[in-house]
Amino acid sequence: MPKYIARQSIGHFRPGQEIEGLEAKQLQALLASGAIEEYQEPEEPKVDGTAARLAELEKANAELTATNTTLTEANQTAAADKAKAEQEVAELKAKVAELEKAKPASKSKTSDKPAEQGAEAAK
Repeated sequence: MPKYIARQSIGHFRPGQEIEGLEAKQLQALLASGAIEEYQEPEEPKVDGTAARLAELEKANAELTATNTTLTEANQTAAADKAKAEQEVAELKAKVAELEKAKPASKSKTSDKPAEQGAEAAK
């Protein structure tokens, strides 16, 4: 005989309690009114590999999160290195500009000296 569970208070039966000792006619009336329901065994989880798949996906997610963190840190390091390199390039360009300004002044001084040396050598 099937078991019935109270969905609401019925006499001395409380919700969730098993109904016992009632006649079939009374049980049918209570079933029709929705005051009780037929007890059903809890379903066991199906063994279709979903738990294994979930574990596999969680592992992959953890690996991807770790990789993402590593790449983010590498990107931040690369950005800092790029900024440092750009600063160094700017400093070198400034030095080149200074040297180019100094070059014409020293060029005129050096161009006089070889001419004088060449004239003395010719004597």
